[in-house]
Amino acid sequence: MLTPVPPSKCQRAREAVSLQLDGELSELGSARLSVHLRECAACAAYAREVTAIAGRLRAAPFEQPGIAVALPARRRRRPGLQIAAAGAAAALAAVSSVALDHALRSSGRPAETATQSVNQSLQQDIINQHILAMERKLGPDVGRRVGRLTLL
Repeated sequence: MLTPVPPSKCQRAREAVSLQLDGELSELGSARLSVHLRECAACAAYAREVTAIAGRLRAAPFEQPGIAVALPARRRRRPGLQIAAAGAAAALAAVSSVALDHALRSSGRPAETATQSVNQSLQQDIINQHILAMERKLGPDVGRRVGRLTLL
């Protein structure tokens, strides 16, 4: 029976045992593991047990499932939407950077006031973007009222 994992050196050694079983442990890692297994009886027992279990599993014949397995169809992603979102994010970053720079350079206003005005501008831009996104979802056929705006 596998025992609970003790301190971190033992945890790293037990992870290394798994890597070694899969042939993914480096030469240096193998050397460190050997030293640890000589010094730690619990990890040596763990390594023997896990090696035996892996050997039995690898030697067992493959079995076919008794029932058919069908995976659900993957939803197709629309690459145009991802590209548009990335473009909108880049544009928003550029606009906010320019607006912040302009606000900070304006005639003697403190940085806090400039930042607040930029934040208000960004919040309004975000609201406008949400309204446009809702309009696209609803479709171009019918005019709708969203807040104070009538979308056509």
